[in-house]
Amino acid sequence: MSDQGSSQRDVYLYMVQILDQTDRHQDMVDLMKKVIDLNPELNPEERNLLSVSYKNVITVRRNGLRILLAIVDHDESRANENRINQLAKFKASLVSELDNYCYELINLVDQKLLPAAKTAEAKLFYEKLKADYYRYISEAKEGTEKEESAAKARECYENALAIAKEEIPPYKPAYLGLILNYSVYLYEIVGHKEEAIELAEKTQLECTTSVEQNSDNAYAEATTILQLLRDNVSLWNQTSQ
Repeated sequence: MSDQGSSQRDVYLYMVQILDQTDRHQDMVDLMKKVIDLNPELNPEERNLLSVSYKNVITVRRNGLRILLAIVDHDESRANENRINQLAKFKASLVSELDNYCYELINLVDQKLLPAAKTAEAKLFYEKLKADYYRYISEAKEGTEKEESAAKARECYENALAIAKEEIPPYKPAYLGLILNYSVYLYEIVGHKEEAIELAEKTQLECTTSVEQNSDNAYAEATTILQLLRDNVSLWNQTSQ
């Protein structure tokens, strides 16, 4: 990449960080795509910016779907057909938008980011990212579409786990974050609740001491993830009682 291209890429990255503070989510996504076009080999900070950019636009739609589904359940109990039909249209629109963003990111990973990834950390990050976004697709779908996207999510999680077990110490945030999200997938998407609880519980018990081997910043992130694992185990155990 030329010096001019490198300079322009730095400007884009700077603007993404600024836009994150102003809730300009779509602009963040657009600029990150330009960053990738100039050089798809992202460092850890750049990978985080990519993740944040897409997470912002996805979270709005995931939350919107949860709210709509709760309202639909309420109105269905009252048999209000006109309201239900209108809400169904809004739901379909949100699902379509969610699909578009998820597949856009998945395609970016497959076509540009994974081929350019040189480290185990980068490859793990991208496989986990794909898995998470197939999970988001699955949670918004029903029937065959739900099953197909859930199967793709599992495949990507298993790819990420294979990399993690071979290359990444289990106390590292990248490893722990993968276990956290995979256990959520097991519990919420495919209903393997006992397996999810066992995995989360085993991981947080085994890594509570070894997590101290992280550097300061990584230690803080790792302990946060361990607490999320504990919280999930506690919630899931209460729910199963």
